Amino acid sequence: MKYRRLTIDELKELEQEFIQFLISNGIESNDWEKIKKDTPKEADILVDTFSDVVQQKVLEGVRYLEYRAKNEARYFECNAEEIKLIALTSRDVDLLDVAAIKRAVHNSVSGIEIYSGVKKYAKQRELELFNMIQSGCEITDEKLFLLLHNML
Repeated sequence: MKYRRLTIDELKELEQEFIQFLISNGIESNDWEKIKKDTPKEADILVDTFSDVVQQKVLEGVRYLEYRAKNEARYFECNAEEIKLIALTSRDVDLLDVAAIKRAVHNSVSGIEIYSGVKKYAKQRELELFNMIQSGCEITDEKLFLLLHNML
């Protein structure tokens, strides 16, 4: 597997997409039941393959990630060839509180350090984003990244 197997709940939500995946691989409903019963390892391979396809598609669409802790927040713009970072650190502002971050940014509160950087991906973009998500980053929109970017 390239990424991770989807959970049972995720697979339930994607049931129709999984059915289409099976059909596109020439597997009808009766065939799928037979595979699950007679060759469970083959069924596992099909679920793993479907999981990778779904996650690859999701990761291809990711443009922004964020990681927030009480004293540190990192915002990422995930472009095709490089990833941009804007990071905040503070002892005074709770960086888990988005409203507090916005107030501090708009009011130019001292005690917040901000820095930025750019780097090329060390490995395939989607695999790097997957690893970041597994390490605690969350998919987000552009709002905070652009707000901070405009301040720099």
